Amino acid sequence: MHKRLFVPLVGVLCGVLLLMNDWLDSPALNPTDTLIKKENSSSVRESMADTWDVTRLYPSEAAWREDIRRLAKEIPELSAYKGKLEDAGQLYTMLNKEEKMARTLEKAYVYAQLRFDTNTTDPNAQRRLDEARQTAQKLALVASFAGPELAALSDARLAEMYRQEKRLERYKHYISELRKEKAHILPEREERLLALTGEAMGTASQAYRYLLDADLVFPPIEDGKGRKISLNRMNYAALMTSSDRELRRRTFEAVYGTYNQFRNTFASLLQGEVRKHIVYARARNYPSARYAALHTSDIPENVYDNLIATVRGRIHLLHRYATLRKKLLGVTTVHKYDLYMPLYQGIKKEYPLAEAKKMVREGLAPLGPEYQKKLDQAFKNRWIDVYSRKGKTGGAYQTAVYGYPPYVLLNYHGQLDDVLTMAHELGHAMHSQYANEAQDYLDAEYDVFVAEVASTVNESLLLRGWIAQAKDPEEKAALLNRYLDAFQSTLFTQTLLAEFERDIHRAAERGETLTAEYLAQEYRKLVAAYYGPALTVDKHVGVEWTRIPHFYKNFYVYQYATGFSAATTLADGLLRGGERERERYLAFLKAGGSVPPLEALTQAGVNLRDPRVVSRALDVFEEALGELERLANELPTQKQA
Repeated sequence: MHKRLFVPLVGVLCGVLLLMNDWLDSPALNPTDTLIKKENSSSVRESMADTWDVTRLYPSEAAWREDIRRLAKEIPELSAYKGKLEDAGQLYTMLNKEEKMARTLEKAYVYAQLRFDTNTTDPNAQRRLDEARQTAQKLALVASFAGPELAALSDARLAEMYRQEKRLERYKHYISELRKEKAHILPEREERLLALTGEAMGTASQAYRYLLDADLVFPPIEDGKGRKISLNRMNYAALMTSSDRELRRRTFEAVYGTYNQFRNTFASLLQGEVRKHIVYARARNYPSARYAALHTSDIPENVYDNLIATVRGRIHLLHRYATLRKKLLGVTTVHKYDLYMPLYQGIKKEYPLAEAKKMVREGLAPLGPEYQKKLDQAFKNRWIDVYSRKGKTGGAYQTAVYGYPPYVLLNYHGQLDDVLTMAHELGHAMHSQYANEAQDYLDAEYDVFVAEVASTVNESLLLRGWIAQAKDPEEKAALLNRYLDAFQSTLFTQTLLAEFERDIHRAAERGETLTAEYLAQEYRKLVAAYYGPALTVDKHVGVEWTRIPHFYKNFYVYQYATGFSAATTLADGLLRGGERERERYLAFLKAGGSVPPLEALTQAGVNLRDPRVVSRALDVFEEALGELERLANELPTQKQA
């Protein structure tokens, strides 16, 4: 269902990367010595060109505030149309006014979000973002009458209104999508009550982000040379790839030991979020919270269940990879902190930003000259905020405002995974740019279900291209290792998280309490099942769920796994095919939200209703694993015992 009106999808951080950043458990390649050097020097000098240009949205805060003031004045005026939407002219005028407000609000909200994310400790940025949230809440509240009134119209009356007011045709698709949900649209009074709860019901998510971004402090640790390292969420990922196993263990235990201290707080926040999903689903007469989350994107629940069943059916492949890692590391037991260290050092250690841009551009050549021209615009015209700095939010994402270039947030440290993260987020940005250029405002926003496809296609193209070009056996082994890790962190881990999310919602719907102990127990059982006997499941593994922000996005994580599976198939076609495959893929990017997400993917050549799509991705994993196993017999290993 389109969310451009009535419930504005403002602040759409549609590409918050889980695959390779500090949020999850697939850290970036970054040697400890390099990390310490960066902490103690200013070797990377940030220039204005390496930050995004928010003045495109507003030249000054005064201009932003003027829009907020104007919205505060105009939003109450919508109530004048209450009870009048059976009149074609009144309906058109109301929709047109709300569209203009929604567009202004989207711009104002994203501006506030961008300013906040580059300095999360700034009280002014916090207040600005809160003001934008409150304005969005007011618009949703005042417009809450429109959904029920539109749902109540008969098909015959609506058809007559289209004949009476030709300008209504512009909103026909939107109205049609909304009316598909008529069984779940409540009477106006109840819709208003739900809208009133919006800000309060977001407290758990907001508190979680403040806890992670501003309040959580980790103890310092020592490396093998006795040097103190200030541990934070930014460098956790890098430290976990260190060849120093003792350093990895200390890092792992320091991080999860800290999370464990707050496990009851994290459990309370997650339970609050899960209960919010359940309350909204029940209020709207959905059979379950998961059904409600998937139904808005027209995704059958069996797509979710087929993903888990297919991965579970071939989970021996991940067991096999964990066993190979154990063998190549030469350890008697494999722990979670052993899963990310590169098995081979055949990859260059650091990539300056200019070189990274060149690698991305060359790696995405199969997408054609038009795509590369847009990449050049992104690099030259300040679409990207590149480097980490104090107070900047972690991870990476892309967000876009219709009519403006996209914005990409990175925390770039010059490692291989940073290059891949850049390609990933630019995939989101290109998807937004193509859709915004090709579609009307009402149809441009692509559904969250397909949000991870374009980004993961980019990663797959880069990695598979590098593997095919590698001449040195150790370099090829290192790249295969990295490709397999992408499967591990995306297809396998995201499916694990999807299973966890499904199960805790079902438990809460049965009335069970999501205590920290219960969550830890369920999570540890899943990790043990997914990784098999090669992995020792330490006690701290049970609190890994505390680090997953996407549990606050309502059944989001499964889409990383389905998106990865679809992207694997699409990348196959782009690498092996020609102009037809490219044009079909670009048509998918341009479609935006003009067609349902499953249909858009089917038109691009991938039908995710068919479990064989996920199975084909697992075939690719098995092929790469077999190739690495063969190379492993010819190359020296890194002994860690």
